[in-house]
Amino acid sequence: MPTYNYECSDCGGFEARQPIADYDRAAPCPTCGMLGARALSVPAVMGTNRSTVPSTDSHAGDDKPNYRRLRHPTACPCCPAVSQSQN
Repeated sequence: MPTYNYECSDCGGFEARQPIADYDRAAPCPTCGMLGARALSVPAVMGTNRSTVPSTDSHAGDDKPNYRRLRHPTACPCCPAVSQSQN
């Protein structure tokens, strides 16, 4: 069963487990027993901040043979803008 965030008007926020079918129903506050409305929250998405994404820049240089073979050829017909910017 998923856990949802709720807001009690007297006690503040709390979490409660509800069946998915009851996701929009109010839940009783664990402190005072009043029904609390479901509170919307923003999900945390991993990897959206540049500082949290591991960088491969330190070992993906153009001078390394393993990466050189992956580059577009000079006259690449599929994307000429990329081949011009790499020269």
